[in-house]
Amino acid sequence: MIQTRITDMLGIRYPIIQAPMGWIARSALASAVSNAGGMGIIETSSGDLPAVREEIQKMRGLTDKPFGVNIAQAYVRDPDIVSFVVDQGVKFVTTSAGDPNRYCAALKEAGLTVFHVVPSLAAAIKAIEAGVDGLVVEGGEGGGFKSSREVSTMVLLPLV
Repeated sequence: MIQTRITDMLGIRYPIIQAPMGWIARSALASAVSNAGGMGIIETSSGDLPAVREEIQKMRGLTDKPFGVNIAQAYVRDPDIVSFVVDQGVKFVTTSAGDPNRYCAALKEAGLTVFHVVPSLAAAIKAIEAGVDGLVVEGGEGGGFKSSREVSTMVLLPLV
């Protein structure tokens, strides 16, 4: 076990948070990460909430460890995504590809821990002002679609 503020906050053994890769981060991958001591994440990029519900149910059969869900705002089709995630009993959410103010307050009011994915210093400041619990600093290597300026994580992380 590696004890850090992240491991204490999330109840995980290692400070590793799996990337919520669209169409890939489903229960099989997320449960393997959670079972290994990290934080597995189920993606919602498909926008198909019944399919996401099924993945969360599968997840509960594959692990008793903490896991989270990502809300990729650019792909949200259902305006009730927050209540959906809360109703599933999820305790950790990453938000990405959008404004951190959009869902942060509602998620935190429901008692969830919220991290936001940021591709720039300006986005990090905005996320902190929105009240997130943590940041995922992602350079252009993470797909680059969240920022028009591809800055590598090695440059971005010290800046943030």
